[in-house]
Amino acid sequence: MIDKADKLIALTFDDGPDSTTGKLLAILKELQVCATFFLCGEHIRSFPNEAKAIADAGHEIGNHSYDHVYMNELDEEAIYKNFDRAEGAIVEVTGKKPPFIRVPYVSYSEAVFKVAKNMNMPVVGCDVIGRDWEEAVDEANIVENVLASAKDGGVILLHEPHEKTRAALPVIVNALRSRGYAIISVGDLAKQKHMTLQAGVCYNVLAEM
Repeated sequence: MIDKADKLIALTFDDGPDSTTGKLLAILKELQVCATFFLCGEHIRSFPNEAKAIADAGHEIGNHSYDHVYMNELDEEAIYKNFDRAEGAIVEVTGKKPPFIRVPYVSYSEAVFKVAKNMNMPVVGCDVIGRDWEEAVDEANIVENVLASAKDGGVILLHEPHEKTRAALPVIVNALRSRGYAIISVGDLAKQKHMTLQAGVCYNVLAEM
């Protein structure tokens, strides 16, 4: 579902799937929001039904590596094997090749971008960061962090496993909608912004060129 709105922002979740994925999917269904999930291959192997449920619910799935390592510590061949292995897990469960990659820990390197280009994959970063992985950050902080940096064409980064993130999500969505935003997937944001994302290029914000 794409809301009619003057401002657009993409919602993304990293590090899934896991045992709590169903809870997050139920919240997104109630909110009528389609998001992009950047999944790790080893988690897909552990929770294949949850990964399939994400796809079956109509959400977009991106590649977040196989085992969430620091890519800037790997050579080109190892980076390729890691992302390729994750892609294999995604395709096996969903039947679709992921359209984007997101690099764990923002651990970019020249080799990472070269591999992404050779795999014909744009790299999706973020610029609206909930910081929900930090222990000291609570539900209210997550809401504040997202709303403080939200912008048209922005990409929100949240993470699947946290209860506080699920609690913050309805507040974030309702607040953004009250400010005139539509909350959509990365792919839909690119389409709405009339952008063709280039392989090997990192996008933190999606704005018309």
